[in-house]
Amino acid sequence: MTTLHDIVKHLEALAPRDYTLLGQEGYVEVGPSIRSEQTKTTINRVVVTTYPSSKAVAKASQEKANLLISYRPMFKKSIRQISGLDLVRIRLLAKNYISSYVVGSAWISAKDGLTDALVDALNLRQTSNFNIQGPHSTLVPIGRFCELPSIMNHSGFANYIASKLEIPSVTFTGRLDDDASQVLVCAGFSLTEDMLLQSLKENVKTVVSGEISPEVRFGAYEYGMNIYELGAFHTEKPGMMRLRHQLSLEYPELKIEFVETESITQSLKPYTKNMA
Repeated sequence: MTTLHDIVKHLEALAPRDYTLLGQEGYVEVGPSIRSEQTKTTINRVVVTTYPSSKAVAKASQEKANLLISYRPMFKKSIRQISGLDLVRIRLLAKNYISSYVVGSAWISAKDGLTDALVDALNLRQTSNFNIQGPHSTLVPIGRFCELPSIMNHSGFANYIASKLEIPSVTFTGRLDDDASQVLVCAGFSLTEDMLLQSLKENVKTVVSGEISPEVRFGAYEYGMNIYELGAFHTEKPGMMRLRHQLSLEYPELKIEFVETESITQSLKPYTKNMA
């Protein structure tokens, strides 16, 4: 018999607390948070997803799952009132006795986590870790320095990324005609200006990530850096699919499914008068 406590302990081992950034630790968001209660909660079916959207929660309910595991939380901060679609999700989880667990930011840096899975999906060769100061330990390997499979300019690399990840578009800031050789890959994380400056000191001026703030993006451009933003869900999908696979190997007696969190945003180019 597999309990919620067993899976929580396993997830904490996969994504160590020492790798937590910005206070985004792993935790049970909905369900028993006390260890004694978790040991009494039996798990038979699990749904893994990037974000606990209404679609993911409904899927967990339809599949009669006991546990929903996500990278992103349902609520970013404590709330005083639940209403609308949030209430619908909470009701579905509670009514069907489904617990939810958030793996948190440690899964970005962890071995075989979000960033490693993204590097593998892009078929890049990792050369070294990109380490930053963490709140619980000396260094956190938040990113990976990688070499491209061949020399190409940034325009060609954008096409390469879109092809490998099967995504319709790539947001780019920088100089398209410059050659790309070494890149910093960091999945699903809002990079800070200090991190980009650290990358520059290590002679890497090209960054692939999920999303960054407008201020940091502008600063990176002024520093002469080239930034590829793929959208958060696109950079997190390979790592959450890998997590589902790892859990299936660890708990072969459980039925574990992956539900993709689809991007709901499209890049549209308006028609000009001569195109109409």
